[in-house]
Amino acid sequence: MNIAVIGGCGYVGLITGLGFAELGHRVTAIDADAARVALHQGGGTHIYEDGLPELLHRLLDGGGIRFTTESSSGIADADVIFVAVGSPTGVDGAADLSQVRGVASELASSAPSGAVIVIKSTVPIGAIEKMSQAIKERNSGAEPPEIIVNPEFLSEGNGLRDFFNPDRIVIGGGSDKARRIMRDLYAPFLRGGEGSPGDREMARDVPYLEVPVAEAQMIKYASNAYLASRISFVNEIASICEAVGADVTRVTSAMGMDPRIGPSYLRPGIGFGGPCLEKDLDALVEFARDHRYEPEYLTAIRARNDQQMNLVLDRAGEMLDGGVAGRRICLLGLAFNPGTNDVRTSLSLRIARSLMDAGASVAGHDPVAIDEARELMPDIDYRTDPYDAASDADLLLVLTAWPAYRKLDPGRLREAMRTPRVFDGQNALDRAGLTEAGFSVRSVGRPDID
Repeated sequence: MNIAVIGGCGYVGLITGLGFAELGHRVTAIDADAARVALHQGGGTHIYEDGLPELLHRLLDGGGIRFTTESSSGIADADVIFVAVGSPTGVDGAADLSQVRGVASELASSAPSGAVIVIKSTVPIGAIEKMSQAIKERNSGAEPPEIIVNPEFLSEGNGLRDFFNPDRIVIGGGSDKARRIMRDLYAPFLRGGEGSPGDREMARDVPYLEVPVAEAQMIKYASNAYLASRISFVNEIASICEAVGADVTRVTSAMGMDPRIGPSYLRPGIGFGGPCLEKDLDALVEFARDHRYEPEYLTAIRARNDQQMNLVLDRAGEMLDGGVAGRRICLLGLAFNPGTNDVRTSLSLRIARSLMDAGASVAGHDPVAIDEARELMPDIDYRTDPYDAASDADLLLVLTAWPAYRKLDPGRLREAMRTPRVFDGQNALDRAGLTEAGFSVRSVGRPDID
């Protein structure tokens, strides 16, 4: 098929475009950011993920994907048009749909007759129906294009793996014809991998759900809200473990052995940030209120997450004998998760801002996200070497669980720092090695070691 992806240089758009191009479709990735289009067309990418540059180069060389800012040329002969533009949180907590509405307005008049418009962007209940009505009213084609919802379930840093190994595929709305087109598009996942490219490892016989539009949207929102709830839950348990002298890592390990619970998202830390969980939780709360329902449990999840970040800041002050003013603090980890360079709504940067507002001097290191962090917060003292970042520091805060940090030499860290104090906000370091080197170590939900 001919596929157009609007927002094709963003994370979801790029993974979607590359994935379908790898499956043998002809993909045009459309994006308003001319610099990013030029970067991707030249084989570069602003997104860090293992395997992504190699796949991009191969598909560009083979002509499977192209990038452009010209939406008219990209959608003129498209059979399927994916919409993957952003829907960030607005000032009122609700989803900001300005980008989605702009694309819908353009497609209402320019989408080819009979095309299927697939909404990947996460939008509140009711928005799809309004978009469909606008298209019906403004499109003059013999067969107006249809809108279908196809929520994404990608985790940053593992997007390609998630695309080719989905645990379910959800399709919301559409006529029999539109749903048939979507089944054809996803056929390699549904018929034992027929048509899969080369030796690409892919999931087979994936559950394929065709549901009403509102249910497709709620599946996405409810999934992210539940993941957020597990993180807030385990951080609450971690705080109780600290109070009673238990080790949360052993508690959660035993919990995860129960098949009714499982081990996923039971790792305590500094809370959830990133581009999805907070945004979708806030949007779910707001449109629940728009429908005259007060979601008290969901608001408690968010409040507990905010509390966790404050606990990190409080612990930093305690470890520095009551205050951070005038102290040098080294942050290890700036991206919101290991495996990605995404710093949008990163809790690490929020913690850095709070520390600097309180008078601390902050140094920062991250294996891949320094350039992205510098664009948002130029006043951090960025260092490309973690030992250099720790130089003369009074406190080390570990905020992202990069595997490389566990391999750091405690002796070299001790030599670099002014005072040997570590708060491991992700329980990512070797505590025994640190204590042997003379560090005072605090962790999340674990007994302190001095």
